[in-house]
Amino acid sequence: MAVTKIKCRASGTDKAIQYILNGDKTRGEILTARLNCDPGYEYRQMKDTKEYFGKDKGRQCYHIIISYKPGEITPELALQIAEEFARENLSDYEVVIAVHTDKSHIHSHIVFSAPVRAV
Repeated sequence: MAVTKIKCRASGTDKAIQYILNGDKTRGEILTARLNCDPGYEYRQMKDTKEYFGKDKGRQCYHIIISYKPGEITPELALQIAEEFARENLSDYEVVIAVHTDKSHIHSHIVFSAPVRAV
């Protein structure tokens, strides 16, 4: 069974995105996806959206980590699950998704911008 954690960040959105997209952990970024943002511009787009709505202070993003037991899931299925979760629950947000395979347990990361308006 998966274990899920969620963290909120008042800063460090760029560092969170860089961390989860690490090619050494994501098979050269093969195990990554985005929703409502473009590769290479994720942080800039989240920042621009926050500034546009005057929400560039306080919570800036949330970081969800879903960890599976060793052997419980394939990296591809973990990515599919994270993408489906994002499409169903975060369709109004800028989202970056990555699956890490550098540990004995597969784990996915979802970083998304904190709400800027009622959705």
